[in-house]
Amino acid sequence: MPTLEEDGIEIHRGVFTAEEIESLRDEANRVTCRSGSACARNIRGKSPTFDALSSSPKLLSLLPSKLMAVRSILFDKTPEANWLVAWHQDLTISVAEEVPCDEFGPWSIKDGVPHVQAPVGLLNRMVTARIHLDPTGKDNGALSVVPGSHLRGKLTSESITRLSNESSITCECQPGDVLLMSPLILHSSKRSTVPNRRRILHFEYAPPDALDSRLTWNETPSQYSADH
Repeated sequence: MPTLEEDGIEIHRGVFTAEEIESLRDEANRVTCRSGSACARNIRGKSPTFDALSSSPKLLSLLPSKLMAVRSILFDKTPEANWLVAWHQDLTISVAEEVPCDEFGPWSIKDGVPHVQAPVGLLNRMVTARIHLDPTGKDNGALSVVPGSHLRGKLTSESITRLSNESSITCECQPGDVLLMSPLILHSSKRSTVPNRRRILHFEYAPPDALDSRLTWNETPSQYSADH
């Protein structure tokens, strides 16, 4: 079984019950409808349910200790919104305002929020949790990854092409499964060949002391337990 430390990816099966998933689907539908987008950002600020979920003991128990949620996204693929995600690493973080800092850059704006490419030292300390609300197989946009690629730092375009052709695997998941990944793992997602709903809750976590003191996370924790 792949592990987060060695492979950059880890799958926990059946973390959430069918009843819990049904409730989360209803909330996801509400947030998607109100946002008018298949990719809704800052969902913790748009939903008390998702905010509480991000710091729930059930989810935090899967993560390395002493991490807090710093970004949240809802991806909602449908037959009408069936996009391709090319091979890449997640290099950007979202912050409250743009402040020039060594090793951070370039800067961009997404949905009115400053985003910036972060240094490898920070990205290495972050973990992403993806909660699957629908069946996500090879024919429905499952994530493909290159195990161990997170240990190579920021990859060049040539390295991305080579690695993605050598040793990728597909991470098929069912409703209730949670996939943990390093932001630096090389990953992609194909268009669904048999398009169905594919809703995923995406939460990014970092240690409280990870960010440069001149910067502030755009999303701040509503609760944080020092015991975890």
